[in-house]
Amino acid sequence: MPLHDLARICAASFLCLCTAPATFAQVTEGTTGSNAIIRSEDGTTTVYPASYFDQFSPLSLNDMLQRIPGASIGEFVANEERRGLRGNEDSILINGQQVTGKDSGGSSALNNIAANQVDRIEIIRGSSSEVQSSTQRIINVILLETSGDTLTMTFALPTYVGDGSVRPVVALTYAVTEANRNYAFAFNTMPIYRPWERLKISSDLTGLPILSSVESEQADRYSANATGRYDQRFSGGSRLQLNGLIKWNDNDRERREVVRDLLLPPGLNQLSDSLEDDHRDRYTAEISADYSFPLSPISALTVLGVYNWQEDNRQRDVLDLEPVGDLVTAREDRLETKTESIVRGTYDRILSDTFGFQIGAEGTINTQNTEFDFLTLVDGALQPLAIFNSDGTVKEYRGEGFSTLRWNVSESVQAEFGIAFEASRITQNSADVDSGRSLSFVKPTFNVYWDATSRNKLFFAIQRDVDQLNFRDFVTNITQMEQEVEAGNPDLRPVRSWDYELGMEHRLADGGGLLSGTLFYRDVQDVRGRTTFNGLISQISNIGDGQEYGIDTEASIDFTRLGWWDGVLTATYLRRISKVEDPFDGVRRRFGFTPNWETSVQYRHEIKTLINGHVSFNYSQLGARFINDIENIDRFKESGSLTISIEHNVTNNVRINLSSNNFLNLKSVKARRSLALNPGGPRQLTGTRLERAKWGRIFNLYVRVQI
Repeated sequence: MPLHDLARICAASFLCLCTAPATFAQVTEGTTGSNAIIRSEDGTTTVYPASYFDQFSPLSLNDMLQRIPGASIGEFVANEERRGLRGNEDSILINGQQVTGKDSGGSSALNNIAANQVDRIEIIRGSSSEVQSSTQRIINVILLETSGDTLTMTFALPTYVGDGSVRPVVALTYAVTEANRNYAFAFNTMPIYRPWERLKISSDLTGLPILSSVESEQADRYSANATGRYDQRFSGGSRLQLNGLIKWNDNDRERREVVRDLLLPPGLNQLSDSLEDDHRDRYTAEISADYSFPLSPISALTVLGVYNWQEDNRQRDVLDLEPVGDLVTAREDRLETKTESIVRGTYDRILSDTFGFQIGAEGTINTQNTEFDFLTLVDGALQPLAIFNSDGTVKEYRGEGFSTLRWNVSESVQAEFGIAFEASRITQNSADVDSGRSLSFVKPTFNVYWDATSRNKLFFAIQRDVDQLNFRDFVTNITQMEQEVEAGNPDLRPVRSWDYELGMEHRLADGGGLLSGTLFYRDVQDVRGRTTFNGLISQISNIGDGQEYGIDTEASIDFTRLGWWDGVLTATYLRRISKVEDPFDGVRRRFGFTPNWETSVQYRHEIKTLINGHVSFNYSQLGARFINDIENIDRFKESGSLTISIEHNVTNNVRINLSSNNFLNLKSVKARRSLALNPGGPRQLTGTRLERAKWGRIFNLYVRVQI
């Protein structure tokens, strides 16, 4: 976890009741007038008034965020599943309050806000017990008291190079801002069609190619998503917020594989020709509510609840196309239902100008029910195959109490001390497994922030972190890529770690951007990896203790504010080094599943003369990943992904956008080393396999209309 995962951010006040205009001591960054940027004297808050964005003619809040260095929706979204709700929230506030939800959180709300509803955007840096975030900065969007209603419509025609297919996209958003309340409803459809091809070449120990496999796949996905948000402010300062989401994902996938023996002559070397027909439906529903009210001018109480339901239904057939012809040789039926119910209450109080604290409690119930049937061809008929621990129900009852004390040591130094205690009970019931166990963890935190100057901030953090268990790992699965059985593990423990982080952020003059760097170190217990279940198949398990350390950097520059040209550049680079003992070979190696480095570059350039719009580029790439299993070690490497977009402002309310996803024709390589277990010694190499895959380019034509 990079250092900024521990940084705690402060909203305009400790109680997060900042619907009124900012009252902090402030100075103007750079130019004055409508293009002025305002920041607090201590540098913790930078305010972009709506008038600042008029020169860019934005339609949506996202258009506005793209013009702020170091601020985009993607940067403020929690990128991994966390336990419960506390610690899983986006670093996003609307009128000073977070949007409660797991799938319908702050990023979803931001996508539904029109530019003409925004009064100002505040980028806040500091410490807070209220915001458990995944970034050292948060967005606080202050809406106008009254702006009427706005309807935004988006239409698109994605075209997939290769087969020329076109699948339309429709998105509608209706938002209303009135005195003391605002609400929004949105509906969108999103097709994703991703054809790819893969070539596998297997070689023996001498490097001689012996087998080839050609795979082609058409993944045809479609989703429909409806969301709603209602925010009501009452006299006396209390506030009610309701959120809801309904989502449907349809995923149809066909994968054909032809295997040939390269040692036989052409025309006689085809060993098999199979087709995999995979269909999945996923349904998601969520509802959340929170109510906050001040008990006095210096204290407030907040209660909230979330209910999330998800159902995955999968049917997969494997057909033998030659020599028999369309014969079903295997069938998989899987129904998985998950629910999560969360209730939380917090009490906040300001003790003095120097101290404030929060105390609260959270209760969570997680359930997952799995029904899994697998049939194989036996004597000309499909027969069910008995698989150990393939069905059943997993439940977790978890309670957590937490408290945080914030101390303003001086005008330039803030400190935060936190402690949380959680206890849980996990049970698993099925025909094969009937188990239960209790877990408990103490999770202290300590954060210090020092405003060395008005533009330079240093911060240091220590945290005890406990990750969220994935109940899917508790029961038997079939892996997606290799279609191999993976045993369930009822005894899987959460990964825990002591996280230490040290970072610095430097803000350029005149609102020109920022430079930041973070050093991090994690002492990890019960690292997750693959081990053997019975010597024949693998399972996800805890493989021992390890360490992870590295650096996370960011540079975000607004060239317009520097007086150069009209563009915004944001570049990030993360480098991580990790070590853990391999359970198969007993050697030290890095953690599996995660890349050793990550990088991204985003650039947006305004062109007001030729196209009256902008051009943007978004490039990202991950370093190598690997998976160490019983019989093989796989190393994955992908080339970079580039998206190019050109947008033309037809009128103040109409935009035409032409973009290309996967412009560089993304390619991936997987190198496999096949191994055999060797009792009393390291595994022996038996062969190698090299896989090369590529995806087709996609072109999109978007039309956005706002009424």
